[in-house]
Amino acid sequence: MFNKPPMITAMALGQMPQFAAAELGEKKAETALQAAGLSPYFLEGRCGYIPEHSLAEFIGGVARRLGYDGLGLLWAPYLTVADYGTWGRYVLSAPDLGTALRRAQKEMQLHSNTDRVHMHVGYNVVTYSYDFGLKGHPSYPDIAYSAIAVILSIHRHFLGSRWSPLRIEFNIPKISIVSRIEETFGCPVSFGNESLRILFPSHTLGQPNPNMTQCGQVSRQDILRERVIGPPESLVQSTQDLILAQLSEHSISLDAAALSLGMSVRTLQRHLNDEGVSFRGLVNDALMHRARELLAVDGNSVGQVAAALGYSSPNNFSRAFSAFFGMSPRRVQKVQL
Repeated sequence: MFNKPPMITAMALGQMPQFAAAELGEKKAETALQAAGLSPYFLEGRCGYIPEHSLAEFIGGVARRLGYDGLGLLWAPYLTVADYGTWGRYVLSAPDLGTALRRAQKEMQLHSNTDRVHMHVGYNVVTYSYDFGLKGHPSYPDIAYSAIAVILSIHRHFLGSRWSPLRIEFNIPKISIVSRIEETFGCPVSFGNESLRILFPSHTLGQPNPNMTQCGQVSRQDILRERVIGPPESLVQSTQDLILAQLSEHSISLDAAALSLGMSVRTLQRHLNDEGVSFRGLVNDALMHRARELLAVDGNSVGQVAAALGYSSPNNFSRAFSAFFGMSPRRVQKVQL
């Protein structure tokens, strides 16, 4: 059985799309998003989950267009867990640094379906490591810099913006820009390690939140309300999420879905067939359930819903809807309203 594709909240894009738009121009930033299988919507919005392959491809595409080695270092100062919605607010509303880091570790399952965080508390030193689900991608070094920047934003919320760790260990080969990396993060770094991790003094774990008035005001249930289902746990669910995102953009495409997931169209079709479904069937399911939602909106006619979903005529839509649900759109509309 095919392993689930690594997926991550779209909020992990942080300020990257805005940075790309500022450096490249909005049109080129949109092109970089689309080339990675992402919608231009992500220049502003951050809803849902995206394939980590698309995230990595977007980062790599921007780096190539800028001709810049070490892009993750360039935008590291602008990345913060505060941009991660309720998840980030829950982490930053902890009473102390130790609790904040443990929250991030425990709730990583709501951030990504594959990424994990591990914390080891020694007598003098804490080791905090991050395991990204797609380490083999060529853009991984920039992803590693970005991940470190986001983790450090948690520490600096409690310890101040000038705080730096004892050392950062990268699980990438040594490269020529060591001095730039150390300057960006303000500490010594090493390479070729087994995991990506930050080392810092144990005594800092007890540092209280500088904004105590916000402590306890965000709960785990708030995250669940924002991220209702959580990250997809299978290829079928990941494909369904991509179809829903495409549907909102009125541009459903098998090619774009395969690109987002980092595989060929034929490979995606084969894996879906192995699961007993097809891309066309998943699209039809999405269209029909969206149709039912739109029919429940006061003032929407059957013709308007048909047009919104791309059907050539209300009659074609009605036939498809009736075949799927066993009753006509007008009948369903009367029942729902």
